[in-house]
Amino acid sequence: MPRTEQGFTLIETLFALSILAVMLLLVPKLQVEQTDKLELKQFLDTLEMDVLYLQNTASTQRIDTPYVLKFHPDTYSITLNRTTIITREYPSQFSLETSYPKDVAFYVRGVIKNPQTIWISLEGEPYQIVFPLGKGRFYVEKR
Repeated sequence: MPRTEQGFTLIETLFALSILAVMLLLVPKLQVEQTDKLELKQFLDTLEMDVLYLQNTASTQRIDTPYVLKFHPDTYSITLNRTTIITREYPSQFSLETSYPKDVAFYVRGVIKNPQTIWISLEGEPYQIVFPLGKGRFYVEKR
């Protein structure tokens, strides 16, 4: 009487489990890389929104004291009359390459007082944040 197969052999099962194990090892690495990229993008978006907030607030105020964006080794902050309004921390992959960046100040009409370039590193890749002369917002360039 012929015998029919009723299941998988041990080799087939081990082969399927090894493929599954390899896939499970790769997924967390891809998720961590994607999370880091999203965190850095979120940081740059938040910085852009803070600069826009700073310019808009400075352009609507009638006081002569400039709003200032200060870069510190582990945070940046927005101040008015030496009072900190907003403080934000850098992401873990961020490093400030400019030793002592000047404070970026905005006049009453939202014009940048002291244009400059700040050198940063995100995950080991060099970038520059450029604050141009005039009312234009900053932009980020990869070096």
